[in-house]
Amino acid sequence: MSSSWMIKTALIAAVMVLWMPWMASAQTTTEQILPKQNSPYSRFGLGDLLSTSLVSQTGMGGVGIAMRDGSHTNWLNPASLSSLEVTGLEIAVSAKYSALSEGNQKDAAYSGNLRHLSLAFPLNNSINRALERKKRNFDWGMGFHLSPYTEVGYNIQNVEIRGETLEQVTTNLKGAGGTYKLGFGNGIRFKNISIGAEIQSLFGKSTNSRSVSLDSIALAYSTDLQDDISYRGTIFKLGAQYLLHFDKPNEKGIYTIGDRSLILGLTYTPNANLTSTSSRLYRRISPVSSVADTISYESDIERGGTLPSELGFGITYESLGKLRISAEYVQTRWNEYQNEAKVETLSDARRIAFGLEFIPNVQSYNNNWQRARYRFGVFHAEDPRSSNGQQLTNYGLSLGVGIPIVLPRQTMSFVNLALEAGRFGTKDGLNETYVQFHFGFTLNDSSWFFKQKFN
Repeated sequence: MSSSWMIKTALIAAVMVLWMPWMASAQTTTEQILPKQNSPYSRFGLGDLLSTSLVSQTGMGGVGIAMRDGSHTNWLNPASLSSLEVTGLEIAVSAKYSALSEGNQKDAAYSGNLRHLSLAFPLNNSINRALERKKRNFDWGMGFHLSPYTEVGYNIQNVEIRGETLEQVTTNLKGAGGTYKLGFGNGIRFKNISIGAEIQSLFGKSTNSRSVSLDSIALAYSTDLQDDISYRGTIFKLGAQYLLHFDKPNEKGIYTIGDRSLILGLTYTPNANLTSTSSRLYRRISPVSSVADTISYESDIERGGTLPSELGFGITYESLGKLRISAEYVQTRWNEYQNEAKVETLSDARRIAFGLEFIPNVQSYNNNWQRARYRFGVFHAEDPRSSNGQQLTNYGLSLGVGIPIVLPRQTMSFVNLALEAGRFGTKDGLNETYVQFHFGFTLNDSSWFFKQKFN
């Protein structure tokens, strides 16, 4: 696999993903709103929040603040970019099945999406390090990634019988869209301390509509209200990691299979400005001719807002090439959130997760399953949104496996699989029981920044 091939693949995939929100920027009608999913709670806030964890981390419950891996990129803490030993292109997709229930009402929904596109590389080539035959005290890695941040998708119909006249009123709520993050990060290591920083560009659009019709009255007009809101903002993320070795390196200064270490991780994201551009159309529609009578219309109204700050802690115990056990806690201050285009009050969100990874025999030559990475994780999160006075929660478990594959130049790459099962909602209200499958490629190349030497 050549470096040029990796670049072309990344560019093509990036253009495809960037094309989706651009296509959604045109004015749509209520009939044209086609949600990819049916998640009723996504009409609140910016939508359903999505993790930036890659498939390898998703299989471990989404942990990553205190993880370092030379073969996998980790965007949960930019400081971990300093641990990269190879150039890595990572692409991931997901498919989800949701069973919705509230009282005696039940429904099911399927959805899928591109989840991640990442290209990251070390500026100190691992081959050069091996040829130098000495331990380096300084490493530097950087990369780019594109991933969805929030998702909006719902299609709800409510039929109500009003008063003594028994008028039947049908209300239809629809929404689609979401936001994305395009990030650029750097991580550097000096001895046992690593620090990193990432700048993220947030962009996207959501469309929300509400239509009301009086079904029991002949020739009654229906009303339709539609909001189109585009978002943009710039987010900064800082990270740090400290690596504590329990065992000494060999005579070449290299740590070997089974050597034990402890990693402490910290991330901080200050709050950021959010800018929205909104259009609102309110109209009355005739049931006979379908002619729309515009009641009010406002276009390209720019408003301000604030995105929340976030603080995360993590700890990982590692036996090199054998075992990883990691735990982390993240708090996001959504009570700082403001959106003048869609005024809402949200609560602070918290997430705690635990994960482990096990490799039976990383040095096995003839058994790929012995060299595979088996993963397990559990998580519990409080969502910033509430329903009927109850804050939403999301909890579940995950399983994963990283299957090693050897491509040209004998660089180890991976096919990563993860399966999540969980429950999202409130104790007494609408609940979503879901199963989500993640599939990703980690394509690695060790030839970047290789300095050839001639005698």
